[in-house]
Amino acid sequence: MGAVIVGLYALFAFVALTNWLLIRRPRRGTAGGPTLCVLIPARNEADNLRELLPQLVPQGAKVYVFDDESDDGTGDVAASLGATAIRPREPLPAGWTGKNRACHELAKAASEDSDADWMLFLDADVRVTPDFVAGVRDLLARTGGVCGVLTGFPNVIPGRGIEPLFLGWVGWILLCTNPFGIVSRTRMGHSGFTNGQFHAWRRDVYTRLWPNEAVRHHVLEDVMMGRLCAREKVRVEVANVSRILSVRMYETWRQTLDGMSKNSYEITGSAAGSYGLGFLLLTIGWLWVLVPWAFPLFVLSGVFCALTVRGRATGMLLLPFTLPLALTIGAYTLARSVAWRKRGTVVWKGRTYPGG
Repeated sequence: MGAVIVGLYALFAFVALTNWLLIRRPRRGTAGGPTLCVLIPARNEADNLRELLPQLVPQGAKVYVFDDESDDGTGDVAASLGATAIRPREPLPAGWTGKNRACHELAKAASEDSDADWMLFLDADVRVTPDFVAGVRDLLARTGGVCGVLTGFPNVIPGRGIEPLFLGWVGWILLCTNPFGIVSRTRMGHSGFTNGQFHAWRRDVYTRLWPNEAVRHHVLEDVMMGRLCAREKVRVEVANVSRILSVRMYETWRQTLDGMSKNSYEITGSAAGSYGLGFLLLTIGWLWVLVPWAFPLFVLSGVFCALTVRGRATGMLLLPFTLPLALTIGAYTLARSVAWRKRGTVVWKGRTYPGG
């Protein structure tokens, strides 16, 4: 029994290690590569756009921003900073989430207005380095011949206080259970994953699948689009873009808990699946108690995750030692997400989406 427990945590550490070592990164000082345009869905994101667009627009790629019924001047700010602002012709249709409608409309506009080879979707709260576009084009030049989608992990900037505890379970479960690096290098299998903060689609692939329309009613649209790619046999390249892209998803633990409660249900798509995943997180979080000398392997898996997302801030570096708590919070978040869904109170960006 003890050997099985140790082997389990060793497997998590091994997968995290291979992801840290094998996931491709953008090279420095490169030029050339496929052309791209940047598409940003934005609802009340004027402040974020004031920071992001001056970093992004001068890099040469055409930028489109969808003003999703904002009341803070998002569209005007985007236009004043050099982006092409797109506004909806009608209120959000029934059966759509706001982000899916925004991304779908952005892609339609870009497909008609731009001849770029790739469409890159970014969230408004990300921040980019001066060589961001060059770095993405480098990755596309190296992988675009065999993949139809490029996505990746940014540098995750922790919020205040104990906030990393409430988000850490997400990064751990992704990087310790999915061998993205091995899939990329061997071209065997499929990751079934996209990250909604950063995903680029080859133009012909997006306009064949229209993925945001295909998953239009899902709150966790990026996971659903990853699964769509797997079904359609569209290869996805998962990169490490932490050098050129960063994001602070939430400031406080309560914001994180609410944000993750909004969409965690759709990881499995059912109450039973969510409770089952929560139980699995609890088991992993505390199984080492039976064999205490397995705990260092558990910590090591968290260290490799933190290194992958460049988690140098104190909160991220301490997280590996508090993984049992983080995974326990993950289990609670999944249960809370089920409750939100059953009550029909999935609320986000000022909108309430129907429950299941």
